[in-house]
Amino acid sequence: MNLLKIGKKLLLCMILLLTVLFPLTAAMADDQKAPDDQKAPEPAAPAAPTATLSTDILSQYIFRGVAQSRDSAVIQPSFTASYSGLSVNVWSNVDTSRSSNNLNVALPPGQAGKPRYTETDFTVSYTKELCKDFSVLIGNVYYELQVPLSNFNQDEIFGGVSYNFPWVTVAFTAYGEVNHSYDVWLQLDITKSIPVDCLCKGAVVDLGASLGYLTLLRNDNVLDLQGTTGDFSGFDTCLFTADVKFPLGQYITIAPKIGLWLPMTGAASDYLEANSLDSKSTHFYGGLNLTATLF
Repeated sequence: MNLLKIGKKLLLCMILLLTVLFPLTAAMADDQKAPDDQKAPEPAAPAAPTATLSTDILSQYIFRGVAQSRDSAVIQPSFTASYSGLSVNVWSNVDTSRSSNNLNVALPPGQAGKPRYTETDFTVSYTKELCKDFSVLIGNVYYELQVPLSNFNQDEIFGGVSYNFPWVTVAFTAYGEVNHSYDVWLQLDITKSIPVDCLCKGAVVDLGASLGYLTLLRNDNVLDLQGTTGDFSGFDTCLFTADVKFPLGQYITIAPKIGLWLPMTGAASDYLEANSLDSKSTHFYGGLNLTATLF
């Protein structure tokens, strides 16, 4: 694996992220300033339940840097209900044309080239703001997975903290698998939302960067394309994302989106190649999100 190429790609992504972030932020700064005679904000309304239906149509499904599809679009419907910090979500993935060129994750007979319903996740979480701009999160996510991605379902508990700085929101979340594999995933997220009424009234640009640290406690994990097995612990992937949300009326938004996954070390690159259906460690994807707020 050429680490120099990875470093160049990572540097390019950071430059692109900053290039987009700072001009847009500066352009919006004057619009966001409150007039001197603006009245004090009224007290916030009592919390009300919300429910949303959302669907992503993407060029590829990538989970923590590992490709879960190859050369086919995926459809990912989702339903979320929330009330007073408590949230319940059901999410699914449909691969429109199942394919793999990786012998480590070969498809079962009869799957190749056919649409497949590959995964359903059930998530329950609770978020609480302990003080201004500082929140804590706890939850559980249960993964119903299909072969060859996993021979069994998985269950993760997670918890984290987040803080809204003046310019960005920073969050740290820890995930622990408790059903079979007992793996640990640590994730640091930096996000920024920028109103862009110059594009469309109510439009918002969302930018994000994420770093992941993976610990595999078993010693039978496939670590490279040669089939070497063992345990793994180290920095795994970084992710850069961008989308633009356009409101279509009061209850519907449409959002073009892109993302780039990159390995952070040579060992991580080998692991991602060994477990991706496309045998690659670097993944760029794009697509569209459609979200409807029910209430």
